[in-house]
Amino acid sequence: MTMTMTKNKLKTHNSMAKYQLLVNGYGLDGSAHTLTDEEVQTILSFKEKEGHESLVEMYMDLQEILEDYEHYTTNYWVTTTAIDSESLHFILVNENDEVVWDVKHNEMDYLMENFEYSEDAESPVKEIDAFPHEGKENILLVYETIKGTMFGIDIDSEEEPKPTDFAVTFQTMETPNYEETLVSKVFFKGQEIERNYDEETYRGKDLTVELFTMDDIDNDDDWDEDEEE
Repeated sequence: MTMTMTKNKLKTHNSMAKYQLLVNGYGLDGSAHTLTDEEVQTILSFKEKEGHESLVEMYMDLQEILEDYEHYTTNYWVTTTAIDSESLHFILVNENDEVVWDVKHNEMDYLMENFEYSEDAESPVKEIDAFPHEGKENILLVYETIKGTMFGIDIDSEEEPKPTDFAVTFQTMETPNYEETLVSKVFFKGQEIERNYDEETYRGKDLTVELFTMDDIDNDDDWDEDEEE
C-alpha cells in the first residue's frame, strides 16, 4: 500500500502540464505570385482602362484577370507571421488561460546560448521574397498589415517554461523599395516547434498590392550610378 501511494505521488509530481506561447504584435498576412510578361501587361492595361490610381483599387479583380491566381493559393509563397517591431511580444499562458509571463524577444534565448540547435536553425522555413531575379522576373506582392495574435505554439512541460527556454529567428522579406523583418522559427529548449493557427485573433490595418519587375531593379542601378557621379 505504501508503495502504491509513493508511485502515485511520483506520477503526480512528474505529470506534464500544458502551456501555449502566443506571438503578438503587428504582422503580415499575405502572398507573392510570379507573373509572365503578358500577365504584367494585362494588369497594367486593366489598371489604365478602369482608371485606377493604384493596384489596391483593383485587388478584387485580380482573381478574374489572372488565371490560376488566388490570394492564398499562389505559385510562390503564402504566409501569416509577425513583424519584428516594438509591438512584438510573446505571452505564455497555462492550461487555465492564465498569463504566466509576457516578454519581448530580447528577453528570450539567443541561438546556441543555452541549448544546442540544429545546423539549419537559422535557415528560413521557406523563401519569402519579392525582389525580382532570374526565374522570378515579375512578382505580384499582396499582403495585409495585421495586429493581434499571429499564432500560438503548444508546449507540454513538467516545469513551468521560462522565457530563456525559447528562442526566435527572423528572416527578411526584400523588395526593390523596402524590407520587412519577419518571425521565421520559434524554438523550445533547442527544438523547433510547429505553429498553431487556431489561436490567431487579429484585425486588418492596411492592404498593400505591389507589382515588381526587373525594370525596378534596372532603375535602382541607374539611380546608384547617377549618385556616384
